[in-house]
Amino acid sequence: MGENQREREAMAERASETKPARDARQRSTRPVSLVTWTLATFDTALFVLLGVLAAHASGGLADLLAGLNTLVGVAVFCYLWALFVLAVRWVHSRVALVDVPLQTLVLHGVAAGSVAGVAFLLGLLAVALVPTIQSGGVSLQTVVLVLLIGAGVAAIVGGVVGLLASLLDIAVYGLAGSLLPESGGERVTESRRR
Repeated sequence: MGENQREREAMAERASETKPARDARQRSTRPVSLVTWTLATFDTALFVLLGVLAAHASGGLADLLAGLNTLVGVAVFCYLWALFVLAVRWVHSRVALVDVPLQTLVLHGVAAGSVAGVAFLLGLLAVALVPTIQSGGVSLQTVVLVLLIGAGVAAIVGGVVGLLASLLDIAVYGLAGSLLPESGGERVTESRRR
């Protein structure tokens, strides 16, 4: 008897739930797709590779690597990768990679990149500045000023990275679709939406 009551309450709750709320709940519980993992990993690896090459070309790579250790490098890479996964997942939950106007996908990519850029900056500042603030080495006003200016710069840089990553993802996704064989009459790269 108690189970029937719970089932009726759950059905009533689902019936009263709006379609956007139901879709958002389903998106948040759906596992990350292989396409999302692959594109986010590709984007992260390419981003780090380009950053390392730029640092090497400018001659600052040796100084940068001297101040890091393996654990810090892996932690920064994993944090960056998690941000890319979240950004790509957010974009893919709202926009399909096929049959969508390029402008829509690019705008979503820029928005996700901007948020990821600010989140990356906040993570770095939290790790780097919290111990310094606690020891009294930096004033809180300086941190707030750096945070405000840095957030604007990080949003712009993240937006540009999001723009470039979304354009690259479209190209890589299209290339994969043309190179991979069909599976049971369906292209392998087509998303299977429920």
